[in-house]
Amino acid sequence: MKRIILLVLCLGIILVGAFTIEVETAPPASTRMILENTHQTYISPPCYEQAQKTNNLSEADLKKAQDLNYQPESGCTKDSLEPIKQPIAYAIAEKMGLKKSKWEW
Repeated sequence: MKRIILLVLCLGIILVGAFTIEVETAPPASTRMILENTHQTYISPPCYEQAQKTNNLSEADLKKAQDLNYQPESGCTKDSLEPIKQPIAYAIAEKMGLKKSKWEW
């Protein structure tokens, strides 16, 4: 009986910790970006309408944009890619595909 109580208590502590301890998560390298090739900048999709852009656009991921040394087009793009703090359980759920990521646009 003591083992069951101890086991339930340990599982409870782990569960509470998973939802209260926060970790910082950053956008994955595969996050979709719009490249503005004339000005060598990248735009996150939520910021597309307000961006200063030409018609020389292409699509890539964040890793390629950074590999090309493109810069964020605006503060909106930079802010949309800032790491966020979230509970460990949410970060694990995102990695497992159970929860939609902030950067899935």
